[in-house]
Amino acid sequence: MKRILTGDRPTGKLHIGHLIGSLGNRIKLQNEYDTFIIVADFQVLTDRKDTAKIEENIIEITKDYLAAGIDPKKTTIFIQSHIPALSELYQILSNVVTVSRVKRNPTVKEELKAAHIDEANMSLAMFSYPVSQAADILGFKANLVPVGEDQIPHIEQTREVARTFNKTYGAVFPEPEALLSPAPRILGLDGKAKMSKSLGNTIMLSDTPDEIRSKFKKAVTDSGREIYFDKEHKPEISNLLTIFSFFSAKKISELEKEFKEASYSEFKAAIAEELVDKLSELQKKRTEISESEVKEVLKKGTLKSAEIVNDTLKEVRKTMQLDYPKIFGS
Repeated sequence: MKRILTGDRPTGKLHIGHLIGSLGNRIKLQNEYDTFIIVADFQVLTDRKDTAKIEENIIEITKDYLAAGIDPKKTTIFIQSHIPALSELYQILSNVVTVSRVKRNPTVKEELKAAHIDEANMSLAMFSYPVSQAADILGFKANLVPVGEDQIPHIEQTREVARTFNKTYGAVFPEPEALLSPAPRILGLDGKAKMSKSLGNTIMLSDTPDEIRSKFKKAVTDSGREIYFDKEHKPEISNLLTIFSFFSAKKISELEKEFKEASYSEFKAAIAEELVDKLSELQKKRTEISESEVKEVLKKGTLKSAEIVNDTLKEVRKTMQLDYPKIFGS
């Protein structure tokens, strides 16, 4: 069975953009692939200094995973920082990547822009983030990495790292393929950018009914009053139709007909009620998940993952002749 690695930074609870996009896709893929989800806590530090809430965020994000439908019997969830072998592999792989190559990665520039950090104040960890991600992927010898189009440069760089290492020292790593998510990119309710916790333009999976209704009431819409899908000329209404379609399981064409004569306010109110209904089911499941259950899932997943990465690192050291059998034995 082919192996998948995917994951999130634990910066807070998840929102509907995650559910429609990456999380919804993972729930389907776990039935077809050996799936690993990395809770990338070290990567939180690349653009923020406050560490006080990371542990709680890890617990909360894992609750969201389980409530949404991630099955720990099919999917292994683990904490990045508690697998030292990943950090060691990151150190080793940093030697086969040039500074100029990392600078050409457009995703790093986009991350800096999103975090409002200028290049002069960028941390070394932020700069070398693509190499850290490569170590995570290659440490598991992942065959596939589910990504959106904006993340393809990271996967291409990981493939280059694998090729360079294999050519320099010997064949160890498979070259992972990007598995493009069929899910659409969800805009924030402000219509300005993708849905993001930091921008405050989200519907969180944990939002109350009143919060959901209030947020949709304020959601930005296009000029005019027609409700139809046209990403170029009516991006905000198209975004709302995409959200409505996902949660109602209705085709967008059906929704266009249903709300042909509706006002924008009526349309947004209907979306809000659909989400109130669907998210209440997820929230009910979430309340039934105990913290002890979450801790057990994370402990088991991290131990299992550590064994896999330790084996990879052992193979890497031997291939590079860094295992020193004369000193430490075979």
